[in-house]
Amino acid sequence: MRHALAISLAAAAALSLAACSKSEQSDAGENARAAAAKIGEATKDVATSPEIKAVGNDIKEGAVEAGAVAKEALSTAGAELKEGAVKAGDKASEAAATADAKIDKAAADAKK
Repeated sequence: MRHALAISLAAAAALSLAACSKSEQSDAGENARAAAAKIGEATKDVATSPEIKAVGNDIKEGAVEAGAVAKEALSTAGAELKEGAVKAGDKASEAAATADAKIDKAAADAKK
């Protein structure tokens, strides 16, 4: 008899905890949905705010300015590379002419 009473009390306690737990779970779910809705509304407010639009415009302007600076720098670098290549080609031609002259002189000296 004692055993049956203990089992009945344990079962009643378990059912009470389970019911409370479901209620708390339901409340937590509703709170989570409400919080998600508030976060969604806040996100929309931020996305459409004039401040964020101004930041977006500043970023666009900065990108345009950076692109112009990069384009100018690349153009200057390209011109300098071309100029350097021409000078290097001239020096190579001079070195080849000097080498040819030395070879010709050495060949002439060897024939004597």
